[in-house]
Amino acid sequence: MVNQFKKILVPLDGSRQSLKALDNALNLASLTDGVITGLHVIPHVPAGGPRTKAYDKQLLQEGKTITQNAKKIADKKRVKFNSRVVRGWPGLETVKIAKSGKYDHIVMSTTGTGSAKSNMLGSVSNYVLHKSHIPVYLIK
Repeated sequence: MVNQFKKILVPLDGSRQSLKALDNALNLASLTDGVITGLHVIPHVPAGGPRTKAYDKQLLQEGKTITQNAKKIADKKRVKFNSRVVRGWPGLETVKIAKSGKYDHIVMSTTGTGSAKSNMLGSVSNYVLHKSHIPVYLIK
């Protein structure tokens, strides 16, 4: 059981709910001497969408800020933390990275910065829950 929590993937969007998921993942990792990877996905905008170079740079900086803040939280709890900022559709990228990185678990919030209410399951968490081949812990 202890070795099952060695590599934990935590999708982060900067929302209060995603930080709550991070806190739960940090508690698990601290018990098992595990490593957390905080993942921020910059949403894909189709060709012809509103993205400009300046806006793209801002989104990248926001992603880095979100993961840097998460690392500071992890450091306070003395848990090893890695970060990744990628582009794409958040659900798909989370599942792909979980598989390719050979993670043990995904710990994520049921909702994030999207429009889902707190008593609903957001589209990203719903996708990850149904497509992931590893355990997914949803934090409300």
